[in-house]
Amino acid sequence: MTDVFRTMIVPAAEVALAQQIATTVAPVAGVGMWTTPLSADGQDPVTSYVSTGWIAPEWEVLMPVQTWEEVDGVWTQTDAYPGDAVQLLAAIQAEDPDTTITLPQLVGLFATCDVTMQDPWVAFQRLGLQIVQVEEVLPA
Repeated sequence: MTDVFRTMIVPAAEVALAQQIATTVAPVAGVGMWTTPLSADGQDPVTSYVSTGWIAPEWEVLMPVQTWEEVDGVWTQTDAYPGDAVQLLAAIQAEDPDTTITLPQLVGLFATCDVTMQDPWVAFQRLGLQIVQVEEVLPA
C-alpha cells in the first residue's frame, strides 16, 4: 500500500491534542505537525493550524476525511468518512498505556477538523483562511 495525501486543518483550540496524538502514534513523523498558523486575514489571532502531506495508509482508515466539489464558485461537500475514533484510541493506548487522551476528546477533534485530499491552497481558499505571517526576530 502507498501513502495517501491529506490536508488537515485543526482549530487552534484543538492543536495541542492533535499534536499529542501525532507524536504518540508516530514519534518521528508526528513531530512538527500542525505548526503552520492560519487565520481569515493572515494576522493574529490564529484560528487554525494546518498540516499537509503524505501519511501512511494505516492511518488513513482512522482519520476523518471530507470530499468537496466547487461548482460555479460554491463549495459543496459530496462525501465524508467520519474516521474511527475507537481504533485511533486503541492505537494511542498501545503506544502509551498511561495516556490521558479520551474517546470523547477524539470524537470532538474529529468533529472540528477539516481533513481533505485537497491541495492546502485550495482548502485555504474554500475555508477563507491564510497563513499567519510570523515576524522573525533576529538576534542582536
